Amino acid sequence: MNRRKVAAALVVVAVLVAGGWTYVSVLGPSNGTDKGEKTHTPVARHPYNLLNWYDIAWEFVGYEDFLTPLDRIAKFRNRYGTSDGYYAAADYLVDLLESMGIVASFSGLHDSVIGYQPGYGNDSRAIVFGAHLDTDEDGGLQVQQNAGGCAVVAAIAASLSHFRLPINIYYCFYQGNTQFLDSQKNVRALWGSRETVQFLKEQGVHVIASFNFDEVLYRDPLQPESERLVAQYYYEGVVGWHKSRYLAELLMNFMRKSGLNIMTAEEGLGEQTDQRPFWDAGLPAVNIASGHHIDPEFPPQDSTSSPDYNRTQAWYLARAAAATAVYLGMKGNGVQSMEKLYRTIEPYSTARLTTIVTARQHLMLNGTVSSAGDVSIRVYNSTADLLPEQDITSKNFSLTCPEPALIGPATVIVRNRGNKTVTVRVSLYYYSDTDGNGVYDCAQYSWPPPDPPLDWDGDGLPDANETAAGTDIFLPDTDGDGMNDYAEVRYGLDPLYDDGDLDLDSDGLTNLREVLIGTSPRDNDTDNDGCSDNWEVVFRTDPLVNDSALDPDHDNLTNLEEYRYGADPFSQDGDFDGLPDPVEAQIGTDPLEADTDGDGISDLLEVQEHLNPLSPDNDMDLVIDGEDANPRVNILFILFLLTIVPVTVGSLVLWRRLRL
Repeated sequence: MNRRKVAAALVVVAVLVAGGWTYVSVLGPSNGTDKGEKTHTPVARHPYNLLNWYDIAWEFVGYEDFLTPLDRIAKFRNRYGTSDGYYAAADYLVDLLESMGIVASFSGLHDSVIGYQPGYGNDSRAIVFGAHLDTDEDGGLQVQQNAGGCAVVAAIAASLSHFRLPINIYYCFYQGNTQFLDSQKNVRALWGSRETVQFLKEQGVHVIASFNFDEVLYRDPLQPESERLVAQYYYEGVVGWHKSRYLAELLMNFMRKSGLNIMTAEEGLGEQTDQRPFWDAGLPAVNIASGHHIDPEFPPQDSTSSPDYNRTQAWYLARAAAATAVYLGMKGNGVQSMEKLYRTIEPYSTARLTTIVTARQHLMLNGTVSSAGDVSIRVYNSTADLLPEQDITSKNFSLTCPEPALIGPATVIVRNRGNKTVTVRVSLYYYSDTDGNGVYDCAQYSWPPPDPPLDWDGDGLPDANETAAGTDIFLPDTDGDGMNDYAEVRYGLDPLYDDGDLDLDSDGLTNLREVLIGTSPRDNDTDNDGCSDNWEVVFRTDPLVNDSALDPDHDNLTNLEEYRYGADPFSQDGDFDGLPDPVEAQIGTDPLEADTDGDGISDLLEVQEHLNPLSPDNDMDLVIDGEDANPRVNILFILFLLTIVPVTVGSLVLWRRLRL
């Protein structure tokens, strides 16, 4: 008896365990692993999300964006005055700018080229980039003077044409730089830049910065590397720091992104070149030229591949100038200036961010670190520690520098003192006063929302909506499922989950197929014409237009009727069995199947032979019509009669005899 009880108890326990396991594995919670339940895996974000906007402008200047115009312009020899070479080069630049979507035309009596990229703001602020296109009368160093400078301006345009900024951008290629007003050739005419300044004044343009590029290629390895390029600015004591040295330091700061220290700043009038009319008009302007001096007894080899010319330094210059424009152009609209320092820092290494402060203030920082305890942060300028080196003891931190920053460069250094790689995300906040008038840019400048809205990736979903939806403004298809973010948001799909292979409306078309076609993945009849989207796609009617009343095959069946009967709207006999679709619809056969009942005899023959095309066994003799010698006669019934009649008669006879 006890053994039986123990055995019974074991059976009960086994049943309970098996039942519990069944509930957990089959009926219980699936933790998001059911085939019908979506599991969100992190989508890969575009690397640009880790960058500042000015970093993106830097990245957008490709080497070919500089080399190609350099080579093309240099091929137009002798661009002096109104020569054919000048106009050939000018026409090339007009076409190049227009290919970027920039309005370009000749300007002034001397036919300089001006490209105009309008901003979406409501004020007249503008940045001007310029270089003289003409050469000396006798030709001279035509690549150095000044195909290199013009190629820099063209490369800047190649980057900034990708942006929509609130300020205007002008790209200028001047004529008249190499002409003189005196026979001794001491006073340059500078016709093109003078006319451009006059044009900007007449248009009421508020120039916040002008950069002129003049002979930027020459490099002598025997001269100081830090002076390969020089940024010349007007006297600070005359126009103030903000309209002079500030712009030079800002450009130099972005040049350091190259990892090279090859530019210096220089105060004074410098050479007579096209920044002078801007200075004369009181406009903030900087001239950038090679800081290495050419020995007239040993002139450089003047070709685009010359070993005396450093094309890389000019390319870096174009990248730095494009970054400068984006940095300046996005100041204002009630928003404090913010710069990112998002880095992965190797053990015992540092990352740094330098900005140019334009108003005395206490800088603020906040951010995150992947591992606290081994990371420190320091902020300093040329005279003092604004924030002495401080350990980051929490993964999330917020700091305010105790010492105020004065105008000029300020640097943030993040140090990894540990033996493991760390990820840091530091945001530096400060107020900008780029014109030095005592009013912060965020309060001084404002602009309405751009029309149309900004849409960086061109997917149809404005950047503001992408931010709200959590999608990536740099990726038109954030989750990589083949459907762009706009379509997913519009149709209520999940733009952060690969749901392209699902069929939300169960019409036989995947979400991806519907988006590509233009039908709604949430409505199995997008055009509400009574025909399902899948059927319309298969049979080539228009799933986006109500075409239910049409009869493209002229068989007296509308598209809707063809759909209901399962027929082909573009064929009067969809199954080519000889029976027109209207006849098949009337008798109930399948208009797309030549042998509806699958008995081996076509519908047409069954109709002609007066058989039932809807029954595979017309005479119900258990032999399908196609294998039946006589499908009209039930052989089983005949055999039954042949059997039952004699038996019945014999039985009756036997019964009568037995009674007798």
